[in-house]
Amino acid sequence: MLKELKPDADLPEEVAGREISPEYSSIYSSPSRQPSEPSEAAEPEEDFSHPDLLENMKNLSLNHSKHFSERYFGPSSTFSLLTSALSMKKKYTGRETTMQLRDYFNLQPWERATADAETPHYVYPDNDLIRSLVVIYFETIHPLVPILHRPTFEKHVDEGLHLRDYNFGAALLLVLAVSSRYSDDPRVLAKPDSKLSSGWKFFEQVRVFKNAIYTPACLYELQFAVLGAIYAIGTSIPQFSWTVTGIGLRSAIEIGLHRRKPEGHKLTVDDELKKRSFWALIIFDRLTSLYIGRPTMVQEEDFDLEPPIECDDEYWEIAPDGQVHFNQPTDKPSKISYFSTSIRLSEIMSLVVRTLYSIKKGRDMLGLTGEGWEQRVVADLDSSLNAWVDSIPDHLRWDPKRENGIFLYQSAGLYCIYYMAQILIHRPFLHTDSPLSIPSLVICTNAARSCTRILEVHMSTMKIVTPHIIMGAFTSGAVFAMNIWSSKRAGHVPSAKDLAGFELCLATFKDAADTWNVAGRSINMFKAMASVESSKAQGDSTIPSSQSQEKVTLSPTAPTWSSYDTVPRTTLLQGVQPYGTKTFSPFGLEYVLMRSYLLVEQTSDGYTATQLAASLPLGWTNGTYPAFQCSPQLPLLNMDSGLSGELGNSTINMWTDAPLGFG
Repeated sequence: MLKELKPDADLPEEVAGREISPEYSSIYSSPSRQPSEPSEAAEPEEDFSHPDLLENMKNLSLNHSKHFSERYFGPSSTFSLLTSALSMKKKYTGRETTMQLRDYFNLQPWERATADAETPHYVYPDNDLIRSLVVIYFETIHPLVPILHRPTFEKHVDEGLHLRDYNFGAALLLVLAVSSRYSDDPRVLAKPDSKLSSGWKFFEQVRVFKNAIYTPACLYELQFAVLGAIYAIGTSIPQFSWTVTGIGLRSAIEIGLHRRKPEGHKLTVDDELKKRSFWALIIFDRLTSLYIGRPTMVQEEDFDLEPPIECDDEYWEIAPDGQVHFNQPTDKPSKISYFSTSIRLSEIMSLVVRTLYSIKKGRDMLGLTGEGWEQRVVADLDSSLNAWVDSIPDHLRWDPKRENGIFLYQSAGLYCIYYMAQILIHRPFLHTDSPLSIPSLVICTNAARSCTRILEVHMSTMKIVTPHIIMGAFTSGAVFAMNIWSSKRAGHVPSAKDLAGFELCLATFKDAADTWNVAGRSINMFKAMASVESSKAQGDSTIPSSQSQEKVTLSPTAPTWSSYDTVPRTTLLQGVQPYGTKTFSPFGLEYVLMRSYLLVEQTSDGYTATQLAASLPLGWTNGTYPAFQCSPQLPLLNMDSGLSGELGNSTINMWTDAPLGFG
């Protein structure tokens, strides 16, 4: 069934042969396809009527009213009925119809006055800082969110377009805001003594979509939404990212960006960049919706836009009229492959939101009822994830020894979200009355451990914190905390791997907390997870056992610290071992350096703990990145053969009372 619904999907043989349960197969819609494919030819002509409708609206003497004639109106709109009626009139009279009541289609004088009053006056930093931040942006954000064309953007900056076009100026300010988090230049700070204010002086000047009620959104305004969403995630109002993404999608749909171009359309630079902006908004909408537990803005069946063209910026051939030809060398992997792969993963995230995390009414409408529906949904989602993994291009498959830094960077972000999705697929079934409880618990724990191995490599080789890294660290750390507390509740010594994983997730936040408010907030949440005092306040239900009184130590000389705050970031990530004077006991255990037990390597006998603290680079926090020695490449999700016994029903009981979301 999945192959029938997604005929162009590249599925492994064992997945292609599976059947999607009929009660919810309707939500598996076909991904975007090129309009030249045969499957599109069989569609009724009215499915592609929107270009004709838009052209008819422009011909009704409304071309003087750009704010009206360039907006999208679909087949169900009253304007579709209007054009049908006018078409019948033309057949009878033989003449085109014009409308003379232009006053009703143009902005009224008082509305125009308000629109003109909204024209901003931006304040830009020195040119040398602009150039520095633009370079940082294209080295850190652009590989993950390729919504700009670097040669064109830099050319416009050099020509001073931001001084003449306030829409481009706003896009530039948001580029500066986003990249400020990765700059050490004090001029990016709104408050000199707080790096949390990095970029705020640029961000606060832009009013996202303030002119949307007056004129249709232009390319730069669509880019506003993407850039604004990225910046907002790091502020004290990260939920605004979800809001501005929704506004961006509405604005994109209003100009018909969600629909594919007619066959024979000659692609321009604006077309491709608008398309990429739409896809970026789709990814952010699905990612943030899944992470904070809210519905997605747009469903898969609501759009049929073509996928982005996988061609790097330097291989665009742009004609004087704006037409673009893409000439990516066949022997050179494209950096845009990451973007396309993320889109495919986001499709699965959207299905997770609509099936496993929908309200009861939504599940009933989709037919997700009756005995065994959970198993069928999870099985198909797992199969979809497996098919997605099989489709990952070779240059993006996880390899901690990969020499190409951009591809390693992209791969880390990709797999962090993959493991987060895997955890959230199995999270609802961690209760004792579900037949999926034990396998789901094993999968969640293995996914969390796999994610933390990636976090360690990423944070040890490049000092780049992104929303992908923060989301992966938080989701994985929450899994570890639940496992640790469930072990204590059952009177068992917690797993050293879980303690190490929790510590490394915390270390990731400590490194990001200077510039990412959400990271500092996550540290506080992790402290609450590990606080013995808060657990005792709710009643300590730990089963008495002599084993539960044991301290978990790695060696007789293992160090302790007075609190998490006293543990330096260099200690958490590098293995430096200072000794404290007062023992702090997160999870009721002596706090010891566990990270050397986290990374594992494969041997003929399976997985064994490998201490790698000595091999970590000592200078990475100062901006130097020596070669990182790490374990050989690991399987995506190697199942620890003893994990199910290690976790057991006590862990499942603990998960039963946990909330359904981490957001």
